[in-house]
Amino acid sequence: MKLTKPQIEQLKTLISKKGYPEIDVQYEILDHVACKVETMLEENPKLNIEEAFQKVHASFGIFGFSGLEESYKKLIETRLMKYFWLELRSNLMSINIMVPLLLTFCYFHSAYVLEKHFSFGEGGQLLIGLVFLVFVMVWWYYSFGSGFKKYKNYASWRGNQGILMFTYLPLQFMIQGYKYVGNFNLLEPSTLSFWQVFAVLFVFAGLNILTALPGVFSKSLADTKKLGDVYSLV
Repeated sequence: MKLTKPQIEQLKTLISKKGYPEIDVQYEILDHVACKVETMLEENPKLNIEEAFQKVHASFGIFGFSGLEESYKKLIETRLMKYFWLELRSNLMSINIMVPLLLTFCYFHSAYVLEKHFSFGEGGQLLIGLVFLVFVMVWWYYSFGSGFKKYKNYASWRGNQGILMFTYLPLQFMIQGYKYVGNFNLLEPSTLSFWQVFAVLFVFAGLNILTALPGVFSKSLADTKKLGDVYSLV
């Protein structure tokens, strides 16, 4: 027999009650469960949809659908990392490399100018770091805030937050790094110490990651939209 739409919705509700709130995880599990439920109802018409579901759930063992959930989330993680490395490599091998280069120069040189001409001392780097952090937060909200709200109950979209953590250390360094390396003039590279050169490279690497993220998020959002379209969720 073919399950009706109300029966499918009931199955989705039952899956959610088992502790799988993400919509895409529910449908991943539903793909595996629906056929088995249909077979059980055909073999025993006296069963109702909930009884058939419980029998199918029991057939997966003591961990229930956890194996399906784990395999799906691993697939998401693998896909996101693939997108990330593709975007990073693409940026490094194209004119897009100029964006992190210019941002790195502007960050350090702005801090130096504040120190040199406006008597900020080494706090200039702290101020520029905070300004940059505010800029990143505004960029995130206006670029992906609406998508995040709309798809916040999708595991495929939540996985983006792990990628975003790649930027945590560089951003923290941009806020607090002045304590350890101070401000310096990139227009005089011969005067830079080893740790100052390291600081420049570290921030440059972080900004490369940051500039790769829009492409990763866009691809992930496209995947999530496709899933929503398949199940008429959006």
